[in-house]
Amino acid sequence: MTEHPPVDSRNYIPSYPLTSVMPVKTVVQRTTLRGQIHEQLHRSLGEEMKGETRKVGVWGLGGAGKSQLVRSYLGHYRADYDATFWIEAGQTTSIDRDFLQIYHSLAKAQPQNKPPSSEEVLRTVHSWFIGRGGRWLFVFDGADQLENESDVHFVDISRYVPESPNVHVIITSRSYIAKILSTFEGVNVGELEELQAEELFFKCSEITMTQQKVVDQAKIIVKELGYLALAITLAGSYISQTPRLSSNLPAYLKEYHRRRQEVLSEQPNKRIHQYGESVMTVWEMSYAAVENQLPEAGRFLTLLAFLNHEDIFLDLFGLDTNGASPPLQRSWTSVIWNQNKVSIHMIEKCFAVLEKHSLLQRQENRATYSMHKLVHAWGSDRLLQKEKWDGANVFCTGAFQLLFEAVLNCVKTPEAKLRLVPHLRENFDAIQKPGRVIGIDSFTDELEYIGDFLSNAGQWQDAGAVQRKVLDDRQRILGEEHPDTISAMNDLANALGNQGQLDEAAKMHEEVLEKRRRILGKEHPSTISAMNNLANTLGDQGQLDEAAKMLEEVLEKMRRILGEEHPSTISVMNNLAFMLGGQGQLDEAAKMHEEVLEKRRRILGEEHPDTISAMNNLANTLGNQGQLDEAAKMLEGVLEKRRRILGEEHPDTISAMNNLANTLGDQGQLDKAISLLEVTVQKMKLVHGDEHPHTKVAISNLTRLTSSRATNKPIDGDKERDKGSTLYTRIKRRFRRKAL
Repeated sequence: MTEHPPVDSRNYIPSYPLTSVMPVKTVVQRTTLRGQIHEQLHRSLGEEMKGETRKVGVWGLGGAGKSQLVRSYLGHYRADYDATFWIEAGQTTSIDRDFLQIYHSLAKAQPQNKPPSSEEVLRTVHSWFIGRGGRWLFVFDGADQLENESDVHFVDISRYVPESPNVHVIITSRSYIAKILSTFEGVNVGELEELQAEELFFKCSEITMTQQKVVDQAKIIVKELGYLALAITLAGSYISQTPRLSSNLPAYLKEYHRRRQEVLSEQPNKRIHQYGESVMTVWEMSYAAVENQLPEAGRFLTLLAFLNHEDIFLDLFGLDTNGASPPLQRSWTSVIWNQNKVSIHMIEKCFAVLEKHSLLQRQENRATYSMHKLVHAWGSDRLLQKEKWDGANVFCTGAFQLLFEAVLNCVKTPEAKLRLVPHLRENFDAIQKPGRVIGIDSFTDELEYIGDFLSNAGQWQDAGAVQRKVLDDRQRILGEEHPDTISAMNDLANALGNQGQLDEAAKMHEEVLEKRRRILGKEHPSTISAMNNLANTLGDQGQLDEAAKMLEEVLEKMRRILGEEHPSTISVMNNLAFMLGGQGQLDEAAKMHEEVLEKRRRILGEEHPDTISAMNNLANTLGNQGQLDEAAKMLEGVLEKRRRILGEEHPDTISAMNNLANTLGDQGQLDKAISLLEVTVQKMKLVHGDEHPHTKVAISNLTRLTSSRATNKPIDGDKERDKGSTLYTRIKRRFRRKAL
């Protein structure tokens, strides 16, 4: 505790209100943040600031626990102060009311015939502290309207702060302006730490932590609630009052998902929880303040509710500093602004307003923002009342247009592609929810393009979901026999094949081939492409003879109709070479892979993904032939290029890790191979799941090499390579084609 002079009886004044110094049952100790408040209130002042009142702004999202943090500070450092004064600072009238009560408590405040004016009250209270010893604390709680002087609720806090070095001031606010009012840097209150969130949940729910299962269930609940103090408080209180949930916590989550908006609208008990409003109410108040200050910022926040709540970066919006016209006629900008030219400065202005009201948080050292997950959910939920469905449609489709433009303009680096994926996923989930979006049918072509983008980025699960939606829409709108419907079925079948759902993919490819033969004819390039895709899937199923026979027919037709140098002809040659290698015809397969690689290098260049895949396939075949040194060298090049061009988490990069590890194992470098395969298996499970064929291959390879090292028995190279050609221990890359 900080020492200060003993209290003089002339200094005596009771704390106001007395409840401000009473302990609160459900407060959790956020020791780091509490320590920051204490350190700033006791930090030495420079010469130019000596004699000033120390002020600490405590700001953050509504419901984050700012007031509870300050109450924790009071409870811990109560003995440091002669008295504390807790002022409800939501509006000027409440501050004046509380100052009048303090005024009446002062020794100089003699009874008067008429009530004093607010100016007289301020002068009297302020003068009482000037030159007086001791230590005093003023808390201005809930001072949210600190910036817009034209707002009817605007509060000029500086007018009420006593000027004395012995007075400490804490200002809690949802506004970022509280930081600016601080003597130093202030304290930003965000999410609770996990253990703090769990402690608060158990305090409010009155459940005893007797079993690990209960603790694990609580972890899930507080994570779902985004570690937000008010939401956890309401959840715990609701559970404590609902006996059927106290012994069945998973049932609460189900109820929460079903009735989220209603649950978050529950009113807290102010006397128990020290919160005056529900989660929904505090955010609606913040939203109203934003709209009052800048209406476009309010609409912008709603648009963001249909993107992912994390990593909202400026480049996502595709605008420059010159106010260039949007690239597409149906631009998302019309949802926010009623003008043709929109610049990045207008976006930055919206971000600034939302950040000031703590509805967005800027990430340190990055030009990116995030939104609390519950604010994000509230942003769309508030529109989903029946009478606001049209609004949900407008903003959801506006976000879709924004993302489509971002995909069109996306640079080719893997980081740039992967950065868009969470936003595409979130928006697609919104599109899929029943009753949310009307009229998305007009964007089916754009949705198909996004499906291809996701597939090329290696996001096969997401691509499959999008392509299934495209197929459903095309079947409903265009009919089963329309060429675009058949193309959509082809794309979905390819996605299913990538996902390892080979039986469903094969069945769908057979249907595509049958329809194209009947409608377009046997010699049409799209029909031939369908044969290629079906053959690839049959090969993946292990039907190598049938697949090779079909690919020989496809290659003959491609050469005759499209020519030897056409990319599709070269791709079919690659696929046939793969099947021949699987059949054990390694010399012929190697010769064909060499031809594919030579043509791709010449036509596409060294860095093209198809060229790199050709290197991968040739290296695998060389490895199966026993040319291990050359194969390893080539596979190292493949892995380096895929890491650089596709990214660490792309499925093709992970497959390259598997292939190199196998070759290193065949060379007898077991430790190095096993280490690489362990990482490979981990990544395979994360990207594909446990049941994907590629994951099973990698696990089988790891088991084989680990067993060899444990028994100290060298791998029988010839035997394992023969076995590998059948079991696909090396993962090659086949090429499935859209309709030509």
